[in-house]
Amino acid sequence: MIGIQMAPTARRIVETVLAVKPGEQGCVVTDTECPSSITGAVAAAARAAGAEVAVVTMTPREAGSVEPPAVVGAAIQAADAVIWQATYAVVHTRTARAAFAGGVRLCDMWGFTEDMMVRGGATADYAAIADLSRRLAPFFTEGREARLTTPAGTDLTVSLVGRQGFALVGLADRKGTFCALPDGEATISPVTGSAEGILVHPFCIEKKELGYVSETITIEVAGGRMGRISGGPQADFLAQVLDTAGGNARNIAEFAVGTNPSCRLGVTLREAKKAWGTAHIGIGDSKSVGGDVEGPLHFDLIFTQPTVTVDGYALVRDGKVVA
Repeated sequence: MIGIQMAPTARRIVETVLAVKPGEQGCVVTDTECPSSITGAVAAAARAAGAEVAVVTMTPREAGSVEPPAVVGAAIQAADAVIWQATYAVVHTRTARAAFAGGVRLCDMWGFTEDMMVRGGATADYAAIADLSRRLAPFFTEGREARLTTPAGTDLTVSLVGRQGFALVGLADRKGTFCALPDGEATISPVTGSAEGILVHPFCIEKKELGYVSETITIEVAGGRMGRISGGPQADFLAQVLDTAGGNARNIAEFAVGTNPSCRLGVTLREAKKAWGTAHIGIGDSKSVGGDVEGPLHFDLIFTQPTVTVDGYALVRDGKVVA
């Protein structure tokens, strides 16, 4: 029964999100920890649309946007349309950027569960989400400084000068484009080195070993990088992950507002970062969102009840989109 229930979302991904055409080369990438039922549903939908479909299975990566194996990269770059159904995201990698440069269209649906295929953010009104996201993104493009504050004590400012805001609205129907489902956000990569302030008690962290945060994690930010991370075991683990990755893992890479009212905060990490009225700060690689930093990973810290301002004008106030 669950397979039948997943079919409408699978068709939507193939026919609307990626606009797959007869005769195209399709590729579904999954890993050994992901539901095979979803793999089968999206592959069947792509074949029904007339595509030649290859399914590639790999072992899971350790975090978001860690480079996939070379054989997976070759499969991606040989395709017209890619469905990425793995444990973690691939967008912020050299492999993905090379594929986009070659015209590949990619839908990143990392971390999807069967439940997410039948309810929640993936089933939202994407026309309304697109309208809101496209209304907010120009504030980032035209602004000079953005600020994020929360009741828990977060207070972070970033420079936006010369950077381009983006609306991510669940479509990858043109050559060289990508999206992530469930989608819905207005985002920007701040000026490298400009982030200053403090991040306190994120609601969740886009790393399955951390997930929903149960302690007060405090992260000092200076010169565009995360510095001292304090708290308890979760804080220590986050610091260990970033120190092990090294390089630019501590770079403040992204500043974003969630715009999807159907995303559920406490159900999956995948939906939390897109939920209407949330904010997230991405760390590590920034090149796929208009930045200039190549990093060994990319994942997000999601904040609830945020207030987000651009040049003093509120886009989000206490977790409600007001712009």
